Amino acid sequence: MNIPNSKSPSMLMEDDQDDRTQITRTRGGGYGTSYQDPNILGGSSSSPRGGTSRSFSEQIEGLVGSYTRTSLAYMAENIPINSTSPSNTAVDNKDYLQLPQDEEQHHVDKASIHSGVYYPSNTYTFPGADADCRSYYSQLGMEADERSSLLSYTESSPVTGGYIETVLTRTTSKADSTLNEYPTRKHVPKSSFLQSVFNSTNILLGIGILAMPLGFKIAGWVIGVLVFIFCFGVTNYTAKILAECLDAKHGSQTYGDIGAAAFGTKGRIMVSAIFITELIAVSVALVVFMSDEINALFPGLNPILLNVVSFFVLTPMLFVPVRHLSYASLLGIVIALHILFILFFDGLSKPDAPGSLIEPAETDLLPPNWSALPLSFGLIMAGFAGHSVFPTIYRDMENPRDYKAVVDWTYVATAIVYFFIAAAGYRMFGRDTLEEITQNLISIPEYNRAVNLFVLWLLALNPVAKYGLSLSPVNLTWQIALLRNPNVETWCQGSIWRVRFLTITGTVLLSAMIVFIAYIFPAFDKVMGLLGSLFAFIISAVFPLSCHLKLFRNTMSTSRKMVTYMLLGVSITMGVFGTWKSFF
Repeated sequence: MNIPNSKSPSMLMEDDQDDRTQITRTRGGGYGTSYQDPNILGGSSSSPRGGTSRSFSEQIEGLVGSYTRTSLAYMAENIPINSTSPSNTAVDNKDYLQLPQDEEQHHVDKASIHSGVYYPSNTYTFPGADADCRSYYSQLGMEADERSSLLSYTESSPVTGGYIETVLTRTTSKADSTLNEYPTRKHVPKSSFLQSVFNSTNILLGIGILAMPLGFKIAGWVIGVLVFIFCFGVTNYTAKILAECLDAKHGSQTYGDIGAAAFGTKGRIMVSAIFITELIAVSVALVVFMSDEINALFPGLNPILLNVVSFFVLTPMLFVPVRHLSYASLLGIVIALHILFILFFDGLSKPDAPGSLIEPAETDLLPPNWSALPLSFGLIMAGFAGHSVFPTIYRDMENPRDYKAVVDWTYVATAIVYFFIAAAGYRMFGRDTLEEITQNLISIPEYNRAVNLFVLWLLALNPVAKYGLSLSPVNLTWQIALLRNPNVETWCQGSIWRVRFLTITGTVLLSAMIVFIAYIFPAFDKVMGLLGSLFAFIISAVFPLSCHLKLFRNTMSTSRKMVTYMLLGVSITMGVFGTWKSFF
């Protein structure tokens, strides 16, 4: 597993690049046309003109910009809303995309400005015979009969439409241009190899990391390692075949597009339903985790009070622009590394059990309770799930041919962190391992309390940042659906305050509903088990394998078909039993 020679780290930092627009066109993969400008935040990692290396702060700024852009594109492309009429979203035959013939010609279509995404124009009229033309329009979200996302949304209502447009602009656009302005020399930044690895790793390293030791405790060393290897292997494989599924149909950009290509409208509807339900479950897990962290920092509080505090801390995050929240969500990697550090720091500083790596606690080779084993499937699988965002990462890459290498480096880095945290936590606390490993750490008085409290406060920031990111697509979905209702639109006509009243009240009620669900289901291990067993196995294993089999059945070798059916069978079995155990 090597970093591709075409984009080695040294080249990414020291490549001398002309400040003229670079056009990269790939027909076979359906990548469309990409533009890289070294002066755009989060774009190419190359140095500006002159060949000097970028400073450390510039490299960090590039990582942050790349992750922010990917997060916004993911949300914009995957929020399920009803498509508007073709007249609202498609360019008529008089408007055609025009590919610049030289560096002085740069025309950007109004629709691309509206969406905050800038793509080249070509002289083909739409609909045309050229597949690349369709790819460009698809990237703009202009095929209203096939795509349904924020990027394809427009609305004519002067009140509700104006409000929604403002919301979408806050969510999806980083440009300062308006619909009446035609900017020149606009470029679409792309993520470098290292930025793509960083984005993918940061997505995978979520709060599920805290339940990894519990997964090993339930499964024992032997079964735990086997489940870990299977989850690592199947998700690594399915992440790669997602790119093949995307390229099977020109213009496919999102996970929903893959479902539509394989199973038609039903596939897209199912993806949208799973997407929204998963985000609700993730938000519940964040509230449960937040309540547990508050309880760890201030022990003895009433459970109702814990949830009330969580509500007042987390709800304001739903009113913060998403692009600002995505910066804070970069804490994922930082928090994971701090958890790994604190485990080894505490474990090596204490010479005797419990909580020592020098004198390990009593552990089991096989599951101590076989009936509880299925719960470990979801706890371990939850850490490797992030496949709904991989298509966005793939399309955002500067060199998409390096995608498989990105997946390999991402999963190796993630697996190393997960395994050492799981193994160290289980070795330190054995049969006394709790739902979240941090609960064990705070219970040992011999540990350095200042260091542990610092990590706990750092962990408490994670749900604060990710709650808004997780719930915003759900929030925008119901807002758009409600405000497009004719009766609501009539009631709101002429009064923007009525629109604001509806949206603010609805947002608060949505957050209250999430907190109430978290109060009813306060067990972190059950919530994470459900996320892993139901959603992770479906989104990251069953659905990608099914789509790949559907799209490539006629060209797959017999051996690959057998492997696919085997992985499907094992994944479905583990998912069903794990989901059942999460409820009972």
